[in-house]
Amino acid sequence: MITLENTDLQLTIRPDLGGRIDQLVDRQTNRSWLWHPPTYNAAQRRELPVGASFDEHWSGGWDEMFPNDGAGQFQGRDLVDHGELWSQAWDVIESSPLHVKLAYSCQTVPIRVEKTIQLDDTQPKATITYQFENTSADTIPFLLKQHCAIAIEAGDEILLPDCVVEPAFLDFSKIIGRQAKTLFPKAFAADGSEVDLRVIPPESSKLQEFYYTSDLAVGQCGIRNARSQSTLLMQFDLADFPYVWVFQSYGGWRDFYVLVMEPCTTIPFDLAEAHEKGTTAVLKPKEIQTRSLTVSIR
Repeated sequence: MITLENTDLQLTIRPDLGGRIDQLVDRQTNRSWLWHPPTYNAAQRRELPVGASFDEHWSGGWDEMFPNDGAGQFQGRDLVDHGELWSQAWDVIESSPLHVKLAYSCQTVPIRVEKTIQLDDTQPKATITYQFENTSADTIPFLLKQHCAIAIEAGDEILLPDCVVEPAFLDFSKIIGRQAKTLFPKAFAADGSEVDLRVIPPESSKLQEFYYTSDLAVGQCGIRNARSQSTLLMQFDLADFPYVWVFQSYGGWRDFYVLVMEPCTTIPFDLAEAHEKGTTAVLKPKEIQTRSLTVSIR
């Protein structure tokens, strides 16, 4: 476990758990922004094979999905559930009080990934930079998605810019009731009534929702806590992450109360379908490519 901290922000990094940010703490309010299930034990190490079920082993925190989300055959390769970054231990290349660099060489695709997390020395802000090296002579279409599990409270507000919303899987949705594209924050329930997607309902609602957003006016998304009025905000170049997926369980899915904010390179869930629609990211033969985003507390 590696800790990065300044006066305002503390990040806990778990190289053994997919190199993920395990917790993000606002030191001014002592608020822990990242969600974990009640059974999570931070002291417990985990060893999983490539191809393990994500849902069965999900323990919250801030994972990344790469090179895919939905499992399946694609271009002759057997791509595993939610990709492979989340399930495997990463190597620590560099580490300091404000900085860590980790690396992982993928098994399902010929790509080496480096992730650098740099905490600002004076502000509650961190920059996460990914470098992807295609070590082959093949062109590799891929998906890179943040999977940031945020601890929520009733009345919190989902922050998105002007954008287009559509349900990812209508049979999963319990708030949106029609397979249609709308402008955030508006959507339609099954009976045709208008719903506002911004305000988070209580856990007792037993609702759940999952939607894609596209055509974002600016590259940012986040959550505002109703009680403290503090905000977790992600900011990114739309060339790096042109879409944001928003997965919500308000007590409805597995009894979890969590929102997962997911800036992503790609829609939809299935990489083969996304490739047909021309929405995948691509690594050319021997290409080295970087993508980045920042996270801040305001």
